[in-house]
Amino acid sequence: MISELRGTVADVQKDVLVIETGGIGFEVRVTPRLASSVARDDRVHVYTRLLVREDGWSLYGFKIREERACFDLLLSVRGMGAKVSMSVLSHLQPQDFYRAILAQDDRALVGVPGVGKKTAARMILELRDRIGLGVKEEAARKAPPGSLEEEALEGLMALGYSWQEVKDALSNVRQAEPSADLETVLREALRRLARP
Repeated sequence: MISELRGTVADVQKDVLVIETGGIGFEVRVTPRLASSVARDDRVHVYTRLLVREDGWSLYGFKIREERACFDLLLSVRGMGAKVSMSVLSHLQPQDFYRAILAQDDRALVGVPGVGKKTAARMILELRDRIGLGVKEEAARKAPPGSLEEEALEGLMALGYSWQEVKDALSNVRQAEPSADLETVLREALRRLARP
């Protein structure tokens, strides 16, 4: 699994960066917003998700971990592919997307190319309970990018736990052990999440 890349931009296209690292050029699909923010020969750091399909492998890149977590969430929706998921992230910041889902605001979602009323309704139906009311805003305030809390949230969400379950478990662990390192926090949170 390729989790992140640091390297030099060898080529920039509308929604693709070629990032050279270790003598290898990785073609990374990105949002047009990210592509327009860099130039050839810039040093970049992107968080990535490798998707393996029958017709090939594709590497997707994101400026922040939250965008990658949102991409993963979008891919979990029945019928959602990487192209539409990237379109959502091109037009909505993760926080705006979460707010639209929680508010059941299909108009904000239908404004995204590739998302019609049925797709918007399906996203709202399948994701609103998984996101959890107010959790994203709280996570954004308490978990700055690259923080222990953000890494723990992302890691536990990847295991299939809901935002609310993870938030509650992490809150309990941090209260009990405020100076714990990431490994300890994850171990204790998993122990709490495994309880019936």
